[in-house]
Amino acid sequence: MTGVRQQIVVGLDGSPESLIAARWAAGEAELRHLSLQLVHAFDIPVVGMLGYTIPTELSDGMYDHGHKLLADAAQEIRQDHPGLQVTSKLVRADPRPVLVEASERAVLTVVGTRGGGRIPEAILGSVALHICAHGRSPVAVIPTGTRVDPAGPVLLGVDGSRTSEAAVAFAFDEADRRGAALRAVLVWDDVALRGLAGVDSMIKLEDEEEHTLLAEQLAGWREKYPDVQVEPIVRRGRAAEALLRHDPSAPAPQLIVVGSRGRGGFAGLLLGSTSHALIGHSRWPVVVVRGTAH
Repeated sequence: MTGVRQQIVVGLDGSPESLIAARWAAGEAELRHLSLQLVHAFDIPVVGMLGYTIPTELSDGMYDHGHKLLADAAQEIRQDHPGLQVTSKLVRADPRPVLVEASERAVLTVVGTRGGGRIPEAILGSVALHICAHGRSPVAVIPTGTRVDPAGPVLLGVDGSRTSEAAVAFAFDEADRRGAALRAVLVWDDVALRGLAGVDSMIKLEDEEEHTLLAEQLAGWREKYPDVQVEPIVRRGRAAEALLRHDPSAPAPQLIVVGSRGRGGFAGLLLGSTSHALIGHSRWPVVVVRGTAH
């Protein structure tokens, strides 16, 4: 990573999901006093004989469509955020490496849950998955129908691992910036203990150990951000399910922050099962922070 990051990047493909992501990204850029870059990348798949050439009319039509898409989105964003600096980038290439490259210069990279090229039965688009796994900045995945409650907390999923430290740093910074409470949740899986003799005492002991682990991981950050109200929570079960469990009588989280991989993940995986499940099923924005990204 080189240079100073001064912008938020959002991927646009013309789908309703990507436009929702762009509106959310504009609000984040305004909140952080940063510029916003709209990126539209398109690729024309070639199916046929070797040496087949894309017709000029098709290529020109895709460029025209991309220019109009970016111009319309920029106009809408400037109307809602008149003081925001908005730039656009149009590239003929696979959007996945294009957005990864753009993330090198971004404070935050934003995508929708699914794009215009999705398979209907797919829960999560390949672009969102790829950027979360390979992005060089924290990546926000914005679900359709998302409604941000300004009174809601920042929800942080931690597991005590070193790889989640960057997520902790990001979440504290976000809570401080928004004037929001921070709800730090550590989830441990109690499946292996169920049905064993003396299970109640073992669960109580494990709960105490996890509370200690959580307190240790938050300690230094609570000192750095004394104005952030922190609520440490230890839950049992599957991490994604526990993080998505919400009391409807309480304010919904403004966003969920997690690391890309936890202590239970396989070393070769860039995106763990918890972050994968969250960005596919959350009703609220999810920010995935890689250990080397913050």
